[in-house]
Amino acid sequence: MYIMKKNMAEQLIDDTLFQNLLQTAALKLSAEEAAILKKELNEQVKIIRQLDSISLSEEIEPVIHGNPYPTQIRCKLRDDISIPFEKAAEITAQTPVVEDGYIVSPDVPHRRIA
Repeated sequence: MYIMKKNMAEQLIDDTLFQNLLQTAALKLSAEEAAILKKELNEQVKIIRQLDSISLSEEIEPVIHGNPYPTQIRCKLRDDISIPFEKAAEITAQTPVVEDGYIVSPDVPHRRIA
C-alpha cells in the first residue's frame, strides 16, 4: 500500500508512489524540483485528510453538484465558437510526443494503488 499511512506525521506519498506519478505524468524533474513537488503533494494530502476527519451530522446531505443555480438567475449560454490559439505550435513544440497537432500522453495504468 502506497498512500495510507496511519501516522499523519509520516509522509503520505512515498518514493515509490511519487516515482509512479512522475512516470505516469511523463515528468522529468531535477532532484530539487522533485523534492519540492513531493512535499507540496504531501501537504495537499494532509489537508484532504484533515477535511475528511471533520465530523458531520448524519442530517447534512452531501453536496455533489454544488449550490443550486436556478434558470431565472443563470446567465445565458454563449455560442460555442471555436477560436484557434495563435501559438499552439509553440506549445506543442515543448511536449515530448505530438501527433497530428495533438499532445500524446502515455497510457495510464489501470490498477489500484491503495
